[in-house]
Amino acid sequence: MERSISAGGSGASIIDAALREQQTLRTPVALFSEEYDSRSVRERFTHLIPLSKPQPGEQYAFEVNLDACTGCKACVAACHSLNGLDEGESWRDMGLLVGTRKQPYLQTVTTACHHCADPACADGCPVLAYDKDSSTGIVRHLDDQCIGCSYCILKCPYDVPKFNLKRGIVRKCDMCQGRLAEGEAPACVQSCPNEAIKIKVVKIDVVPDRGSMIAGAFDSSYTRPTTTYISTQPVPSAAQPADVGRLDLDHGHHDPLAWMLVLTQMSAGAFTFCGAAMWLHLLTLPQAAITSAAALIVGLAGVALSTLHLGQPLKAWRAFLGWRKSWLSREIMAFGALPAGGTAIAATWWLGNIEWMRLAVTGTAIAALLAVWCSVMVYVDTRRPFWSLKNVSVKFLGTTLLLGAGLCAAVWHWAGITAATWAMALVLLFRWTLSLWEISSYRRALADEACLWHKSARILQRHLPHHIEARGLLLIATGLLIPVTIAGGAAAHWMFTLSLLLTFGSQLIERLYFFTASAGSKMPGN
Repeated sequence: MERSISAGGSGASIIDAALREQQTLRTPVALFSEEYDSRSVRERFTHLIPLSKPQPGEQYAFEVNLDACTGCKACVAACHSLNGLDEGESWRDMGLLVGTRKQPYLQTVTTACHHCADPACADGCPVLAYDKDSSTGIVRHLDDQCIGCSYCILKCPYDVPKFNLKRGIVRKCDMCQGRLAEGEAPACVQSCPNEAIKIKVVKIDVVPDRGSMIAGAFDSSYTRPTTTYISTQPVPSAAQPADVGRLDLDHGHHDPLAWMLVLTQMSAGAFTFCGAAMWLHLLTLPQAAITSAAALIVGLAGVALSTLHLGQPLKAWRAFLGWRKSWLSREIMAFGALPAGGTAIAATWWLGNIEWMRLAVTGTAIAALLAVWCSVMVYVDTRRPFWSLKNVSVKFLGTTLLLGAGLCAAVWHWAGITAATWAMALVLLFRWTLSLWEISSYRRALADEACLWHKSARILQRHLPHHIEARGLLLIATGLLIPVTIAGGAAAHWMFTLSLLLTFGSQLIERLYFFTASAGSKMPGN
């Protein structure tokens, strides 16, 4: 009996001893916590960030020491872990610069948001989902305001904003502003074993507005990025991104936009030709109403399809908020005139006043053409070489005239309007003119390495040759075979409709590779 009690007492003593030991166990976490709270470790991190907040006219900025960067990606992993990013999502990337045989060079480049002095992402956002903090200069993305249109991705020349498919919004680096506010270093800064990344305070008025912050980066005059890259050895003039020769397609979700652009431009063209025909007294009131109805249906279908591009389509009503500086907001507001124009046209038809209808159709046509111009500027404003003002304006205006005349020709022929013949003649004129211009431009860009969109031409040649061939076959069909068939008097009603459908298909193919071959800029080697 005594031995049992003794054994039990011994067991209890062992448990008590284990509990006491556990309470005082020197775990790695506890040891790091104590060391971090000590003055020596705090100093290790505090010298990597400013000790005081920026003064008026100043802001925070990243400084990267290229000599210390080894490409270990500790900064990438820490950013992903601390910010709780989803699988496949990254706010900090690692690139590579290389030299030539005559000038050997190899340098890793870590990059995140550059918190630009004039951020293009904020200027282009239609819902004001970006905010540049007035005291710190940090460019923050407001997740709850975002509608997932991804226009900021097209606007940013450094490939910083990333679309999160799971959440349906865009997200980006905010320089770990919560940590900075508490005197803590951002995740990337604190995790770098070589202290290659620091936070500095810079004066906004001295941020460079010309040149590139590093070889291969977009010209600083666009957004004035504040990140600085320093090195004791100057980057060779021949240095270039390791992936400079890659010909990648843009795999963004742009199909709804392609449909929207083609349909809305067809609508604008149809309203334009309908208005012109009314001023020439070629249409009666019912005929004008039928043509306007067709144009309106096509335009509204295009606007409706555009919402499928959004990650948060139920928030699309916010898109007018950025009208002061966003071409996308202006485009949306301009196309918003279509329902109003349709209502005005319906009212004048019901009243039976052709003079008022003429004015209503003309006003709607002007609003639609203004919207097409806004569409042009939406893409020109991104400063992508393939989306130059000349390229985009000719493509969009050509599609407007071509498909607008084609829709009127088909509708008028079925309605027995003699003006259908003249409309089809215009279709042929626009078809061959636009196609010959596109073919010659593509061949010149492909042959001339100095051409700004030479890379896009090579992408088309390498990845999308079947698209080019398909458009060539459609040109022969709509520009030669169908006109010959119509001239022969065989099934002219159906030939007019078939011509419209095939022409529409050709322009849709062009608009699809308009996006996929756009070859946007980014940081070197990402």
